[in-house]
Amino acid sequence: MQTHHAANYANQILADLGETARIDVVSDAPEIVFYRSGLAELSQPCPAPIAAAANGVMLALNSLSPDPKLLPENGAVLLGERARLLGLQGQGRISANGSCRLIDASDGRLALNMARDDDWDLMSAWLETEASDWDSIIPVIEKRSAIELVRRGQEMGLAVSLDEFPERPAHFFKAQSFEAAKNNQPPLVVDLSSLWAGPLCGSLLGMMGARVVKVESQTRPDGARRGNIDFYNLLNAGKEGAVFDFQNDVSLSELKTLIESADIVIEASRPRALRQLGIIAEDMLTAKPGKVWLSFTAYGRHVDAIGFGDDIGIAAGLTRVIENAYGPPSFVGDAIADPLSGLHGALAVWSLWQQGGGVLIDLSMRDVVRYAMGNDFTFAKMVKGKTLYPMRAIPKC
Repeated sequence: MQTHHAANYANQILADLGETARIDVVSDAPEIVFYRSGLAELSQPCPAPIAAAANGVMLALNSLSPDPKLLPENGAVLLGERARLLGLQGQGRISANGSCRLIDASDGRLALNMARDDDWDLMSAWLETEASDWDSIIPVIEKRSAIELVRRGQEMGLAVSLDEFPERPAHFFKAQSFEAAKNNQPPLVVDLSSLWAGPLCGSLLGMMGARVVKVESQTRPDGARRGNIDFYNLLNAGKEGAVFDFQNDVSLSELKTLIESADIVIEASRPRALRQLGIIAEDMLTAKPGKVWLSFTAYGRHVDAIGFGDDIGIAAGLTRVIENAYGPPSFVGDAIADPLSGLHGALAVWSLWQQGGGVLIDLSMRDVVRYAMGNDFTFAKMVKGKTLYPMRAIPKC
């Protein structure tokens, strides 16, 4: 079965960006795209058309690319890329990579992502009782308020989110305008990000013709280096590398000079973290007309909270959709907010840079996922094994 869903989504986001290009192609229905993306190995089929939305972003990128043949064939395949390399499988209430869990609390449910080793050092202070592993954490959370735990946890720098279903934002990004300039040459991209969303964005921009420099801290290199090396190389192949000592004044000055010369900057830090280094996006955008600054955050630059792909997907409402459709709550995909945000970020950057730049793009990863989910999906509620509203079957490939 084929539909215009991907093309319609492409046209919607192109219009969001002020582009006049329009796409009129048919493609596989969202259910089939979900299956073929590899996400069906990780979770129940998601009634929200996120995989088809990823294909829509790739259609939009193709329409703007100097050479579409250099881009991936479709966007949905990127959503399951890491899972295929690592052989991950769905684990229900545990994320595919094992670091994040869905936990019921007294007044709701939360997602806690222990992606960093030093997160465990904060558990006792966060829960105000001795807790050092999942077996000791979960019983405490079950007796406490999810809302209060999320508030406290985010203040302490933990990746913890409420399982909720927010309103869909009107646009997939927010923008602050600065002075534009005519951009004729291939852009210099300085990528300060790490892990998945930002590096994927930089990789796609490289395929579009940009020169990409990946920046890493001498003392804290990209955490993805500790994971699957093939996946790291997939995201960062073809980029130039630059390492700086953020604690050394001379090295930090060299980093600032590189960022000042960039046409496009990608970063995924809380604004105060860069400000402490004297790197202020607004000042650099003012100093160089036409620059585009892409800021990936969990919930927007105005929210001082961190997040990773799995817990952000929960905050966007994906588990609520799965629960309404099938009964048991579970994760959807593998760190799903990362590849979805990387795709949308690349499109926003390239489009606005071609239009003259001079813009700070505030990309909330939660809002990207919620936007990609749309509002027009249907789902069924399973009650004692019976489907009240039958869902369309997922065909085997």
